[in-house]
Amino acid sequence: MAYSREEAAELIIKAGYALVEKGLIARTWGNISARLSDTEFLVTPSGMGYDRLTPDKLVVCKISDCSYEGEIKPSSEKGVHGEAYKYRPDVNFVIHTHQLYATAVGTTGKSLSARTAEEEKILGADVISAKYAISSTRHLMRNVSDAIQKNTASNAFFMRYHGVLCLGRDYDHAFAVSETLEDICKDIICRKDQLIVDEIRMTDPGTIAQSLGISLDDLQALVDKTGKKSLLLDTSKVVEDIAGTETKIYPMIDDMAQIAGVRFLCLAPADGTFLTKAESQLQKKTCVFIRGIGALCLASDPEEAEAVAMVLEKNCLAYAYGRRQGEYAHLGLLDAALQRNTYVKKYSKLK
Repeated sequence: MAYSREEAAELIIKAGYALVEKGLIARTWGNISARLSDTEFLVTPSGMGYDRLTPDKLVVCKISDCSYEGEIKPSSEKGVHGEAYKYRPDVNFVIHTHQLYATAVGTTGKSLSARTAEEEKILGADVISAKYAISSTRHLMRNVSDAIQKNTASNAFFMRYHGVLCLGRDYDHAFAVSETLEDICKDIICRKDQLIVDEIRMTDPGTIAQSLGISLDDLQALVDKTGKKSLLLDTSKVVEDIAGTETKIYPMIDDMAQIAGVRFLCLAPADGTFLTKAESQLQKKTCVFIRGIGALCLASDPEEAEAVAMVLEKNCLAYAYGRRQGEYAHLGLLDAALQRNTYVKKYSKLK
């Protein structure tokens, strides 16, 4: 089964809204596609928010080589979608997300099995972990393609340090794969490991200054010196826990490297050098971890500050989960630095 151009566009836009509503996708992260024929698929464009999608913004790509016509660029992960359609003729809808719990579980590089017959019916065989490579590269495309070709009965794949790929025979099946995988991973993390992201975020400067034990004037001076405008203090339990038990924090997911930075010191708020150290970190990063409190996020606008908080919560969840599983390997520093540099230069203005 393949979709008409009109039907494919309608379902892709519908999927975008539904995935955002359920918290499985945010901003411009992730991508969605639908098969048009044995030779073509329709995919979301690069760097466009799901609330701005219209049928004319979607891009037709060739399955064989992902070539396309027109000025609108398709998703940078188009190659991954193309490989899915190339080697899985039964697949007609593909969703790639950076969903919270599945991405965190996927950082261990281990496969995952369904718990029930109903889940297995949706997910197929085990959820396989594709070998890591930097996002949006041909290397990552080849690694995911290799996983798909070797595991043709699997409908979900972890993309280590990055996200997940969900394959479906149609829209409903692909969406069910994404939801089912997230439910399983959330259960593993929250029930078995008793970890949870509670999303406690403060934006009032007075409350933030009081929480940090500094004056409002000192806080405003810190904001002014960094050249950023929007402030947010994240005191989610998982962020507070990691900030209180680690001396240095590294990216466990590539989103963290891209949007926040490569390496973070955990600062003590009572230290007389706190403001100086915080300023130094925030010149090149968008957050600083604070012992016993959480993390202070500074960004160009409120939406970006919320995105930073969202990413660091996921990063800390991956840290905590990996530590409990004995699989405590962060993203390589060179890869993290390359992705941060690319993001700052090329993608930081995309919402």
